[in-house]
Amino acid sequence: MHPLRFSIVLAGLVVACGLAVAPAARAATGATTATGSACQPVVPGSNAKLGFKATGVRNESTTTSSFVICPLPSTVTFGSNVFTDVWLQVYSIDGASHDVTCTAVTGFLLSVLQYSSKTTTVSGANQATLEWNAADFGATAGDLIGNSNAFSVTCALPPQTLILAVNGWFLY
Repeated sequence: MHPLRFSIVLAGLVVACGLAVAPAARAATGATTATGSACQPVVPGSNAKLGFKATGVRNESTTTSSFVICPLPSTVTFGSNVFTDVWLQVYSIDGASHDVTCTAVTGFLLSVLQYSSKTTTVSGANQATLEWNAADFGATAGDLIGNSNAFSVTCALPPQTLILAVNGWFLY
């Protein structure tokens, strides 16, 4: 074999081996969870039957709804686009059917605040999930939710319902 051809073949093999071993460039992903017990009443003292347990925030009243706000802390300290998806888990305490409406907000006071409201029905022993992604805030699903390092969800928690957790999927 000609020395120049051998060098070219050898260089090609080195490059091919390097590409086979090199990891693909991609963003790291992670998830964060705030238990429902991190939620707070919008109006403190408005419902004496609002209970904060290890299993979440429970509206133990049989007659009175409560508004609660649930922050989702970001574990990422840089950038303004953190979460790709956020979901909130709701349960019925009494097994009856209940409509739960929640509004997610993203952004800061000095930026444009964006809101997205959703309603789900929870019944029996089943969990209901409210989910938000970038499409709910005017972007494309799969993209990062703008200014989502300041993300919270406010819910009208009907009697006999429970918020277990608020979860977020993020890139960093």
